[in-house]
Amino acid sequence: MKRIICIGECALDIIFEGDSPVGSMPGGRIVNAAAMLAREGMPVELASEAAADAIGDRIVAFVKDAGVDVTSVDRFTEGRTPLNIYIENASGEIDVTRYENYADEGFDIVWPRVDDETIVVFGGYYALDRRMRTRMLPFLNHCAEMGAVMVYLPGFLSQRESRITRVMPAILENLELAHLVIARSQDLSLIFGLDSGDKCYADHVDFYCRSMVNVDTACRTINYYSGKEVTHTQIPEKICTTLTWNAGVVAGVVGAIFANDIKPDALDAPGEDIRTLILTAAVKSAAAAATALTEKWQLKI
Repeated sequence: MKRIICIGECALDIIFEGDSPVGSMPGGRIVNAAAMLAREGMPVELASEAAADAIGDRIVAFVKDAGVDVTSVDRFTEGRTPLNIYIENASGEIDVTRYENYADEGFDIVWPRVDDETIVVFGGYYALDRRMRTRMLPFLNHCAEMGAVMVYLPGFLSQRESRITRVMPAILENLELAHLVIARSQDLSLIFGLDSGDKCYADHVDFYCRSMVNVDTACRTINYYSGKEVTHTQIPEKICTTLTWNAGVVAGVVGAIFANDIKPDALDAPGEDIRTLILTAAVKSAAAAATALTEKWQLKI
């Protein structure tokens, strides 16, 4: 049976205006993309963990209500579900402060079944942290061996790892596992020290993975790189300031792969038709995600 497995962290985003919190919602591109895909009627399973606390209850209920299968979400008792605090600084930029309390041991989940009709979405710091990766990497290797489409989302908060050299081997290993990378320019800059998505792809990604979709918010574009080919599409400016639009991009890309039964070999050298199809779906889904937000605090981040 065709299915989508999303492997990502459950956390709660809390948004401040001035000195006061104004709202909160489940955070993370992968968890939010899982919910969006499930609402579109696609079979989605979330492989994750959440503390057996009120925050964990809220996040698990959020994805479950969307239609996501949460059988592979471990509810741990030693620790707390992570919080990400978003506060606007004096320069008008958003600073993120993170609070987490994971036990030394954990991530004790029952992995979903995988076959060659499965799409696996993984990434963030979840795919780098030694505690999770020890248990995750054998599963990711199994998924690749079974012929699943592997979609990798690089990127993490800089405060979670101050020395990129510590996690670079895992990043490169993840790139090698991937059939498609969904990146953001700010993540590529943090990881590779380059502001150019073109150069990051050519110098660092193409050797490992031939397909990369990169979101360049500053240029208001989403770009699909494959070998020497690149396809661009514009993003409406009003989309780019909302909380969940990046998750919408992920949901659009993954949804297009699912709906059009795109296999790993097709992503090794995708033609203009596939690249355009995927980018069109990404922008459409990002716009839908942005439009669905109704609170003022959700529209500026």
